[in-house]
Amino acid sequence: MENLLHQVEAIRTTGTFFTANTVDRPLPAVATRDIAAAATGLLLDDSWSGRDTVPLIGPDALAPEGMAQVMTEVLGRPVCARQVNLDAYRSTMTRYGTSGAWVRGLADMAAAQNDGTYDAWHTAPGPTAPTGFRQWCHDVLRPAVGA
Repeated sequence: MENLLHQVEAIRTTGTFFTANTVDRPLPAVATRDIAAAATGLLLDDSWSGRDTVPLIGPDALAPEGMAQVMTEVLGRPVCARQVNLDAYRSTMTRYGTSGAWVRGLADMAAAQNDGTYDAWHTAPGPTAPTGFRQWCHDVLRPAVGA
């Protein structure tokens, strides 16, 4: 969820956030505070070997369009999600000084998400992070935007 904080200025001034993800496909999201809590629990667990996948996503299955609707409600101003193509996404990251390897990795991840790589995570049994997107918007995004 905190990745959206890179777009606070655009959200504040234009009411838009940009994504390389398909705006109508649910996108797994998790708050960093929930990642930190899960990591802390594992580090304090003497039985944890440190070698396993630990899927952790928030309780919502929102597409960027749904995220924009929640932002609109929480911020009290219209917000929309706008999809950019992968070439524009790569160009923007490069313009801001992102390394080539990181640009490729993030673009590949967005393409995989658009192709449904993470769709099963929304229905897979397992832990769900406690922080929903609406709560995160109240606690983190709203103060950052200055609503």
